[in-house]
Amino acid sequence: MRKKSNRNKTKLGSLLLLLAFFFYFVVVKNNGFTKQESKPEITNDTELAQFTGKVVSVSDGDTFKVLYKGKKQRIRLMDIDCPETGQPFGKEAKQYANSLCYGKTVTVKADGGRDQYGRILGYVYVNDTLNINAQLVKEGLAWRYKYSENESLKELESQAKKQHKGLWVQQDPINPWEWRKQHSGK
Repeated sequence: MRKKSNRNKTKLGSLLLLLAFFFYFVVVKNNGFTKQESKPEITNDTELAQFTGKVVSVSDGDTFKVLYKGKKQRIRLMDIDCPETGQPFGKEAKQYANSLCYGKTVTVKADGGRDQYGRILGYVYVNDTLNINAQLVKEGLAWRYKYSENESLKELESQAKKQHKGLWVQQDPINPWEWRKQHSGK
């Protein structure tokens, strides 16, 4: 009789332990039966060829975070380079970009590529008309990359230089890629 009682206690203990594990893993760990379907993750860059989202932060003149499908996407403005924050006109470029798009809904038109830091490369538009990339170059707050095939950026940069706008007021402005080389060891 005593053996049967001990066996029942062992079975009951094992059953309780099994139920405890079940409860922990199914209900607590995985949010169990009440788990709601989450928004789909972006799995490829083709979905990001063109999308609309809200600018939730401006890191510097040419880098933003855009909220898209509940996830912050890091965006790097394509074909331009703004002065770094520690450079002359770096803070102005960030402030200007911030005034143009922070908290606003923007359309990102990307080429499907990413830079070495994983940021989406693209053009950013406010109200589908104001091109942030072009606006920064026009105001003398960004360089156009020499490899860029965008002729309008080339023309805007030329006009900004002639009008001594922004960074072009300096006699010999140092572009950001050279400035980064000079300051990378510091």
